[in-house]
Amino acid sequence: MKYSLLVSTLYYICGFFYMIFGIYAIVSNAKSRTNRLFLITTGSMAVWSFTFSIAASAPTAEASAFWRCVSVFGWGVFYSLFLHFVLILTKTKSRLNKRMMFALIYLPAFINVVLFAPFGFLAVEKQYQMVQTDFGWVNMLPINMGGIWFIAYYSVFSITSIILLIRWWIKIKSHTPLKRQATYFLISILLPFFLGIATETLPNIIGITIFPQMVIIFMIVSVATLFLALRKFGILFERTNTEFLPLDSDILLEESRLRLFETVASIFTIGAVGSFFVGYFIAGENLANELLLASVVLILGIFLRFIPLISKKHIIQNTLFLIASIVGMTFFIINDINKGAITVWAVYTIFLLCTVILNSNIHTFLFLGATLITQVVVWITHPRVFVVIDSAQYLKRIFIIILSYFAVRYLTSEYDSKLRGYQRFTKEQEMLEKISTTFISVNTENAKEKVDEMFGMIAKMLNFDNAYLFELDAGYEIATILNMYVKDIESKSPPFYPGTKFKTAALPMAKTLITQKQPVGYLDIASIEGEEERNFFA
Repeated sequence: MKYSLLVSTLYYICGFFYMIFGIYAIVSNAKSRTNRLFLITTGSMAVWSFTFSIAASAPTAEASAFWRCVSVFGWGVFYSLFLHFVLILTKTKSRLNKRMMFALIYLPAFINVVLFAPFGFLAVEKQYQMVQTDFGWVNMLPINMGGIWFIAYYSVFSITSIILLIRWWIKIKSHTPLKRQATYFLISILLPFFLGIATETLPNIIGITIFPQMVIIFMIVSVATLFLALRKFGILFERTNTEFLPLDSDILLEESRLRLFETVASIFTIGAVGSFFVGYFIAGENLANELLLASVVLILGIFLRFIPLISKKHIIQNTLFLIASIVGMTFFIINDINKGAITVWAVYTIFLLCTVILNSNIHTFLFLGATLITQVVVWITHPRVFVVIDSAQYLKRIFIIILSYFAVRYLTSEYDSKLRGYQRFTKEQEMLEKISTTFISVNTENAKEKVDEMFGMIAKMLNFDNAYLFELDAGYEIATILNMYVKDIESKSPPFYPGTKFKTAALPMAKTLITQKQPVGYLDIASIEGEEERNFFA
């Protein structure tokens, strides 16, 4: 077991990053089908990594074999999920209907679970013969029919995915940033594929199985490359449409609360992963206890993410948040109560910071009271405790400090956003006063001049390049440009001029404006959902 802890740590770190990539995707846009599938795909890789990390340094061969069986929910379904993601990424159209396509993709994954799960048809003893090595527990069982089936499964699905990616890569225009990023991604996919064949498939076939399986570690480069490329080009993180917000709207407040629950859910998830790593791998605590604590905190994190969907009433949301915070804090205290909760008692500060956004003094005081009562109970039950401050305690402190830092950064960004909103509101009011003053003396003779002055004033605040005021005919079919503003008109040749008439069908957003009869605003071009409208503004 010379390097077993190192191997387990490497698996665990990779699993942590897979989990972070998935969380970032779903927080960016939970409605996007691409983002949801990316989350599920990276989630399977996280399960694969986490279970391998436990199996590598398990106390017994039986425990190691059990966790290797559990890992089927990672490697057993990953290749199906990845092929599905590649089909969406490359926009590959199939002649088969969706049901048939999904059946072909996911039926082999279902068979893997049925065969290789802890209580599957291929029992533990038929799958694994775990032997202790310098790298931890390694499976020495010779390849059998189950192994041949899995090699065929991942070979077919991997080769199919690579072929689709190569076809997609060929179609991308040369000498473009997307082509360069796609090249990097394709190379990063081919690298773990061939390394996996060289380090796992071929050694298994010829009976050399003394090294741990490293494919899931090799693939971290592929996922990181894909993550950065898709994020840069807006393929993965498609932001939602931002509509015009009236000054008295409560939508901004709701968005702020939604970000709160998303942020705290992420903190809970990261806390669960960090707590298990420190408790089990570093401190050597009981696996069941640490797994229970991590599971409870992870479930609470998922629960927090869905609180805005459970109820729209703020008082109910605040109460559910309070309950989740108290339960999470209590579990941390109980898990370390024999040590007087010497380090984890400080975890309450993370929850207390987040209650600021809830804007409820009652719930804040209730949480503070629960925290004080918990400390009094620990004081009464364990009035004097002698503990050793070791590496595990120092790591716990580091995790708490890091999570507190993210909570503080989140609060800072929220209040900075609100401050900028108030400043923008103030500027808008000043601009409205100036425009109102300008239009006091408007008449039929100077109306065009006054509108041009208005465009010039608001362009400085809204920072737009072009503005057009057009009139629609009675049937909403023909539009006539009355006024226009073009930034740096001397260096440009605008396509339209005052008096130009055109059909409203040529204007992508005209249909939306006519049917909704209200303004629609976009904070940036990437937020526009319609491709035609997005291209028009670009």
